[in-house]
Parts: sequence; structure tokens; C-alpha cells
Amino acid sequence: MIAPAAQSFPAAIGRKPLLQIQGLGVRYGSHWALRDFDLDVHQGDMVGIIGPNGGGKSTLFKAILGLVPPTAGRVLKPSGALRIGYVPQHLTYDTSFPITVGEFLTVNHPARFFWCGGVGRKQKREITDTLERLHVADLLGQRLGTLSGGQFQRILVASALLQKPELLLLDEPSASVDRRGSDDLSDILEEIHRATSLSVVFVSHDLHFVSHLAKKVCCLNQTCCAAGDPETVLTDHLLAQTYGTTGHTWRGFQPSDPLSR
Repeated sequence: MIAPAAQSFPAAIGRKPLLQIQGLGVRYGSHWALRDFDLDVHQGDMVGIIGPNGGGKSTLFKAILGLVPPTAGRVLKPSGALRIGYVPQHLTYDTSFPITVGEFLTVNHPARFFWCGGVGRKQKREITDTLERLHVADLLGQRLGTLSGGQFQRILVASALLQKPELLLLDEPSASVDRRGSDDLSDILEEIHRATSLSVVFVSHDLHFVSHLAKKVCCLNQTCCAAGDPETVLTDHLLAQTYGTTGHTWRGFQPSDPLSR
């Protein structure tokens, strides 16, 4: 079944959500970026958000992070304080600055406040373990400015995971990588999800990436046009309805293609 306006997904009924978005609306001046948006996120969810440019995906993340106030509706965290890790699509920094991956992660480690000049042995082990989990432990001593787009994306994911989040938000995680890198990142995130039951919400234009990783998909164009499992939502009809177009070339994916799980 498809929820015409985003609702709790059927498999989550009866479970208390980590995050509830109810009737959310965000307006910039006279322009509504989001209207009447509802979504529940439960522990262990892997939710992909798709939609056209200007459809409200970035605004949704900003509202969840508390960076923009709702004009209407609300964002609730029923269990109280919710630890959120956020991975941006882009991070601007001086690539000539002589900082290594290990130093970058040390500076961003939550335990840095309690140690003079760095983090303790336990925290250093956490950094190494996290890099190993993301298959980039060999980058620990490499200069940040020499990394490829895909490598840097994994370091940003590592930085977010070191915060020990309950909910991980990923903004276009496959945008800076090629197809092989996209598939590798999808596999790694799937491994982490299975091992930790971490809740993940990500936005992406790459429907190939979405079809391989998401367990639930929400089509967003100011409001939720459809929500459900990928096999149900990633169809010609619903994608055309979401993007407001027919004959659109989907990045690396055709809705008629069988979804490999």
C-alpha cells in the first residue's frame, strides 16, 4: 500500500518512533518549501527521500536539525533528546591546510573537550575502528586535502558515526562518487545498518543508490507524494507524479528494472 501523504510505514505500526514529523510546513517569505509533511522514523529504519530540486529535501533536513523553525506543524522527538549525526553533501575547507584524516576526526570527536591536546587512548581506538568499518583505515595519516571525493565522503560519515548517533542524516551521499564507489558506499552503509540497527534517513537523486539501500522510500515535492517500500514506490507513474514530468531519464536507473535486494 502507498501512503498518499507520508505516514508511519506499515511494518512500524505499534513501535514508538524516534522522530515524528507532523503537518510540517516551512515558508521562506511567501514561498512554501514544505507543506503538510508527515513522517515517522523508528529505530532501524532506512528511509530514502527522493524528489526534484527545490522540492524541499534540504529544508526537511534543516527542520529536523533545528536550523529553520516550522511555519506550521512540528518536529517531535518522543523519547526525549535525540542524538543526530549529519553528513552534508559538501563541506568547504582549505584543501591546502596541513591536517590529516586522524587529526580531523580527533578535532571533531565528542570527547575532545575532556582532554588537553587531543583525545584519549579509547577515543583513538574508536577512530581507528570507525575507519576500519568504512574500509578506509589506511587513510588515517593522509592529508585531508589529498582525498578523492568518495574518500572524503567516507571520512564525513566516520565523523558523524563517532558522535554515536541514534539517527543518521545523509545529504546526497553518492553525489561525489562514481557508480562503483556508490555501490561500495551502499554496501558499507548496509553493513553498518545491519550491525547497529542505526536509523538512517538519506536524500538522493541517484535512484540506483536508493533502490539498493532504502527499505522505505518517500517521494517529496513540497509534500509527500507517496511513501512505501522501493518496489511499490519506484515506478514510472509515481516518479512522474513526484517529479512532474514524463520521459525523464533517471540517473542510472529505470523504474521498469527489477530491484536487486
